[in-house]
Amino acid sequence: MSRLRFSSQFLPISDRMVVSCGLLLALGLIERFIFLPARTIDMILYLTPWLQTAERAGGSYLSHAFTNYTAFYEHCLALIALFPGPVVLRVKIFAILCDVVLALMVTLLAPPGRRLLAAAVTLALPTIAMNSALLAQSDAIYGAMVVACIAAALRKRPVWTMLAFSAAIAVKLQALLAAPFLVLLWLDRRQPLWTFAMVPLAYLVFALPMAVAGRPLIEIFGVYGQQFDFFKILSNNAPNIWQVGQGLMSYEHGLMVGLPGAILVMGAAVLLLWRAGTLHARDGILMAAAILLILAPYVTPKMHDRYFYLVDPVLVALACRDRRFLMPMLLAQAASIFAYVPFIADTYIAGDPIWGRAGSVAVATGFSYPMLPLLGTVAMGGALVLLVGEAYRRAQWRPLTLRGWPWASQADPFPGGKQLSPPARLQAAGPRSAPPVI
Repeated sequence: MSRLRFSSQFLPISDRMVVSCGLLLALGLIERFIFLPARTIDMILYLTPWLQTAERAGGSYLSHAFTNYTAFYEHCLALIALFPGPVVLRVKIFAILCDVVLALMVTLLAPPGRRLLAAAVTLALPTIAMNSALLAQSDAIYGAMVVACIAAALRKRPVWTMLAFSAAIAVKLQALLAAPFLVLLWLDRRQPLWTFAMVPLAYLVFALPMAVAGRPLIEIFGVYGQQFDFFKILSNNAPNIWQVGQGLMSYEHGLMVGLPGAILVMGAAVLLLWRAGTLHARDGILMAAAILLILAPYVTPKMHDRYFYLVDPVLVALACRDRRFLMPMLLAQAASIFAYVPFIADTYIAGDPIWGRAGSVAVATGFSYPMLPLLGTVAMGGALVLLVGEAYRRAQWRPLTLRGWPWASQADPFPGGKQLSPPARLQAAGPRSAPPVI
């Protein structure tokens, strides 16, 4: 088969690869073209008034809060307000451009020769297209920053890793779901403890102009507290275990049990991945990130249907590296789509002649759309089981001794403080894993 050869990080690639990428990009465009006319209730009640307020306020938006989002997002709305056109179209075009940025970030995780494929698959994923072009959400912004965080960790650049995570936290609190991955990096001595002090840096930078303009500090820094209490439900169509749990206990009891339980489960998962040497296995960094990004929203209450968004681009990169990860990627996609459908099928989509009739179709057919997130729970659990099984297959178990902890002295990493000869040290250390392929 002939090969195209250019001086690019995406190439050389085969003619078949070019055709496949072209078809995937065309699919992504078709999806967005279909979704673009739809208007959601969120757009009617929130985004449209917010953007109109930003247009009227001009630069004075800095002194008064006009959204329940962070300073970064208000800056973005002020930027969008500078351009002409319908409100719905402007917001969605901005979100779609963020999809492109996300796809470019995913290429940093993919192997050479398949980076173009990784970008094309990312843009063709239904959940990515629905998030921006249908729901007018900007999850691609913080998603791109979390992917950049993982890419920096892959290249052993701890400062850039934390700066990217800091930027993601400044956009949306959901980026906190990536925090267990950073704890795992710290346990493996890849992320110095002092870098965690950089987490609030980006938020402070974006909030500084508003503080200078005289906006009350409670409006600037109290956003995430307000968002936490915005809805009182244990699972807002999220495909996780609380789809079942919310039918067994009250909201208050669920929080009392669920939040500490989630912390314990995530702590145990991080310790097991560290002891199994997952980060040192082939594709281990991406594999650990995918496991933790699924497990965190899977066991935590008060999750939303879109909170599994972060795992999609990571699984795309993994599938481009190894076909064993194709099935987890497809299962995660199916789970998220099942979670999105109730919003689309009920009254969430409004003002559109096609999407607005989805609720009446549900009534006519008698189909129970609210059951789909429960099916999504099963599919997402299947993806998690497959990932954990692959991590177990590649595990390189280390002994659980005090010398292995990140705060232990590294002066003599061998037991008993013996002065061993170089051959004896190599034998005691065991075989070393090859570095991950970038």
